[in-house]
Amino acid sequence: MKLQDMFLSETESIKQAIQRLEEVRCKVVYVVKGKKLLASISDGDIRRFTLKAGDINEKVSSIANYSPCTCNEYHKDQWKKIFRESELYSVPIINLNREITGVVFRDGTVIREQEKMDVPVVMMAGGKGTRLHPYTKILPKALIPIGDIPVAEHILNRFFECGCKDCFMIVNHKRGMIQSYFENIDRGYSLEYIEEEQPLGTGGGLSLLRGKVNKDFILTNCDILIDADYTAIYHIHKKKHNFITMVLSEYKADIPYGVVSIDEENNYAGVVEKPTYQYFINTGVYIVNPRVIDELEEDKPISFPDIIEYYRNKGEKIGCYIVNESAYMDMGQFEELEKMKEKLNV
Repeated sequence: MKLQDMFLSETESIKQAIQRLEEVRCKVVYVVKGKKLLASISDGDIRRFTLKAGDINEKVSSIANYSPCTCNEYHKDQWKKIFRESELYSVPIINLNREITGVVFRDGTVIREQEKMDVPVVMMAGGKGTRLHPYTKILPKALIPIGDIPVAEHILNRFFECGCKDCFMIVNHKRGMIQSYFENIDRGYSLEYIEEEQPLGTGGGLSLLRGKVNKDFILTNCDILIDADYTAIYHIHKKKHNFITMVLSEYKADIPYGVVSIDEENNYAGVVEKPTYQYFINTGVYIVNPRVIDELEEDKPISFPDIIEYYRNKGEKIGCYIVNESAYMDMGQFEELEKMKEKLNV
């Protein structure tokens, strides 16, 4: 049985859910959007529905459990406790973006599927990391440890697990330390270092890759982790024919005060008490057309957001892929560094 065999969409009927349960013979199937877990449907849910003489042509959403029990990808022993305290037949394993990465059964059997993609990865690792002083007075930002290994190694390992074998690292500050570390570890991916002679910003260093990358590539900073299905992001990029796809994260800001509106003459126009605003923030991960490399001016400092704006003004399609707030981990500040360790259980 494949993991995908246990998935249903919300648009499918209860009749189709019954058929799926009979096919997989595993007592439960999962309602998903893409790979994001929405709900579960068990054989018990079906039995209770049929006893009420319900219409099996109704949508599965009418009987689905939208608060299913799950275990976290980074707290793998959770499932043992769940099975001890319940009669569940299986539990989905989810990442921080609520995507199903596997299913564990009561007997300990685990099924997983990791779709592969052969896409080059370019990591920007030349910055000084001043926000992380005094750590970065000793170590380059890319080598700040998250648990037992540096953050940059965590990032590259995740891309390698998805099938990415060709990696490039644009280095500048403390580049000798970075190269020394990565040349003395076991890794399954190739890693080529691209040395900036002068700081070129978050985008200018891409000009140094001319002739080395000739297909769509992933661009990432060296200090952020996105716990999401990278292959899904890449497929959306290709399906929508995006020139650049930006990975965005949800971000909620709670204002602990009453927010007052005023008109043009500074007259009171209303108040909202302690509102919560939702934004989408740039994570620093992109999928990029290789034309960007070919068309950049050499040795000219430029930020990648400026590159995006340039191509948007030229009429190129700039797409966005949104991940959950919990799936975005930024190591740029001390408090976020500690949160990253907690989330990854290291």
